Amino acid sequence: MSGRPSPVRYVRNGEQHIAYQTIGEAEQDLCVILPSLGTIEMLGEPPARQVIEGISRFSRMISFDRRGAGLSDPIPEPAPLEDQMGDVIAVLDACGSERAVITAEAEGAMLAVMFAASHPDRVSHLVLLHGMARVTRAPGYEWPWSEEDRERELIAPMIARWGSGETGGLLAPVLSGRDPNFVNWWARWERLSASPGTMATLSRLVSQMDVRAILPRVQAPTLILDRPRAPQVNSKHSEYLAEHIPGAELRSLPGRDVISFGDGLDAYVEAVEEFTMGTISERTNDRALATVLFTDIVGSTSRAAALGDRRWRETLEGHDRLTRELVKRFGGKAIKSTGDGFLATFDGPARAVRCASALTERVDELGIELRAGLHAGEIELIGADVGGMAVHIGARIGALGGPGEVLASSTVRDLVVGSGIEFADRGEEELKGVPGSWRIFSVSGTGV
Repeated sequence: MSGRPSPVRYVRNGEQHIAYQTIGEAEQDLCVILPSLGTIEMLGEPPARQVIEGISRFSRMISFDRRGAGLSDPIPEPAPLEDQMGDVIAVLDACGSERAVITAEAEGAMLAVMFAASHPDRVSHLVLLHGMARVTRAPGYEWPWSEEDRERELIAPMIARWGSGETGGLLAPVLSGRDPNFVNWWARWERLSASPGTMATLSRLVSQMDVRAILPRVQAPTLILDRPRAPQVNSKHSEYLAEHIPGAELRSLPGRDVISFGDGLDAYVEAVEEFTMGTISERTNDRALATVLFTDIVGSTSRAAALGDRRWRETLEGHDRLTRELVKRFGGKAIKSTGDGFLATFDGPARAVRCASALTERVDELGIELRAGLHAGEIELIGADVGGMAVHIGARIGALGGPGEVLASSTVRDLVVGSGIEFADRGEEELKGVPGSWRIFSVSGTGV
């Protein structure tokens, strides 16, 4: 991580103890106001750690647990935003921060906006992702649910599944599809943030909050970020903020996940850095030579429809377990699930080929068929993830295969000479988005 997290400490605001933490040592301070759901206890763990690593390259990050949530004191009843502003000041003072960038997501934007408007001397910039001036319908604010509909359609179902992690899957469909641990992480995030009853009470308070009247009072340079393709949010919230905060800039980001560290993470971090610092720092991704393995379940859509949601989910879980087991056995690294497939890397191409062949045979136990693609080249090591042209080539090669087929590039074939692995020439192919034509080979024997 670019900066080490400090120990969690407490500061008092009146009778309330507020838990806070800093990460990094950069000159600029950036204070993250979490939504009602959230706890600093888990920010240093994957997958949230990736956004922390990005921010700590150019800022000292300050964050705290909202009163009544996480590690901070429980409260007998929800506190108004006015009282919570005192918590922000207490935390900034405890960290020795005179002036900071204030960032927030979703309904956390209401506290951020109120603080920025009330304490302009403490706020250098304001950055809001999917921010909301209110969350329920009102005259002139017609697109959200009514308070009654929000209770029935959002709060009650959310509390019923509290602690299961299912809400995380809804908010971050891409991240949950590629990271098999994400739903479990989100389940712990919920349980450590608040009990179901406390969260229900906090959510009902949020339904009554409204900061529209103070938006014109915000003086800090403001950046409104929105992912229009994220299905769980309405971009009209962001558009309203941009129209009513003086001089605010509205910027659309790529990605389909609501949360900052989901799909589109890099674009989010770069937007924050560029807006607050004026530049984007050089990325220092490490590079390495590796063999990339992509697998894909053949006919996954029709198979899912035939099995139904529950049995298909069980099949995918079995596929992921088997993949991780075999990748580990053959000395590889399981990078991530891609929803109906998997990405893994190996430092030896022969082991990658044998793993792919074993996997395409073993999935018969699950009643599915796989195709697999292999390519050896230089990859970028981006935290726990990988990137680069070699990854794209591996994916494109895999997409050419038929049921049970393992395809490889000529690079892989050349590197395993003498291993006993046999190939059949499939001819030259043009790979979408990859320059030139590529000689493709089908694995016909593994030599074991």
